[in-house]
Amino acid sequence: MTLEEISKKIGISRTTIYKVLRNKDGVSEETVKMVQDALEKYHYVQNRNARNLAMNRHYTIGYVGFRSKSANYFATEVGRGLKRALQEFGDDGLTLMISEFDVEKPSEQLAAVEEMRQQGVDSFILSYSSHKVILQILERLEKENCRIVLLSRDVAEHPDNYYVGVDYYRSGMLAAELLMKLMPEGGIIFVPVTEEYKTNQDILSRLSGFQDRLKTCEKLEMLPPFFGLTGEREIKEALEKLLQEEPDRKPDGIFDLTYRLDVIADVLKRQKKKIPLVGFDLFEEIRGSVEDSTIDALIYQDLSSQAYRAVRMLFEEMCYGKVRSEKKHYAKLEIIMKENLIYF
Repeated sequence: MTLEEISKKIGISRTTIYKVLRNKDGVSEETVKMVQDALEKYHYVQNRNARNLAMNRHYTIGYVGFRSKSANYFATEVGRGLKRALQEFGDDGLTLMISEFDVEKPSEQLAAVEEMRQQGVDSFILSYSSHKVILQILERLEKENCRIVLLSRDVAEHPDNYYVGVDYYRSGMLAAELLMKLMPEGGIIFVPVTEEYKTNQDILSRLSGFQDRLKTCEKLEMLPPFFGLTGEREIKEALEKLLQEEPDRKPDGIFDLTYRLDVIADVLKRQKKKIPLVGFDLFEEIRGSVEDSTIDALIYQDLSSQAYRAVRMLFEEMCYGKVRSEKKHYAKLEIIMKENLIYF
């Protein structure tokens, strides 16, 4: 059995098992005995050749991702996953070179990749903001036979690259299903979308999935998506104006694609409106709004686990020659509501 299989059998993480194998501190005697008994029971034998190879070589992976004021949780969560991977595989020779660029200055990503290439890096994890820039980067790296994992956002023009992230179309369908359950009597749904996402293929896939699933429910009607929003003030004004419209135009539910649930929740609280509200991602500014049910449900993707998985895929290919035939690795979609918020 592999360490991963043994880990699942005994309910102890691979990281802890590695610590036992390498006689590291920080593991209780009881856990050490449990691990040792399991290794003996399942006849686990370390691959000494791979281990020796790893001890004498270094494997560098470059991560180049964005940072954003409106989505600073993204960089934070990804950083947690990278740190976890480094803790697990660092003793086997893994080194991470990390660079983050301003989401509004995508040319910085191209410059960071160029610099890493000059330093000999040939394995990359990339999270991007500009479709045009990432196409330039991928064309360059593929010509030079570099290993590439796209994190969080895929590129349709380059289907042979690894991708770790969510199925955006399915996440949109899930959002529609949530509102169908939250609005059993039916009604009108408002879908705000910021201008910066208007040409974002992943966001449009979410919207498409939402619309397709909504077609199966005759009781729900969606207002035309509002694409003209460019910031916090515009989001507030658009929603406040809509709430003052004639009764047949007022929203009975909201599907947020601005990724500023904090702004929308604040408007609903100030206007003292209880309207079903569904959106994506969990960040600190909206915890209170989930706790008081202003936000009814979040569709959550574990970015930390995605980043860890991306590193692990590249490291195992570099170190052990483990090449995966499956290119698209979709993360599990989870639903967060008031009663299970404590677990996230």
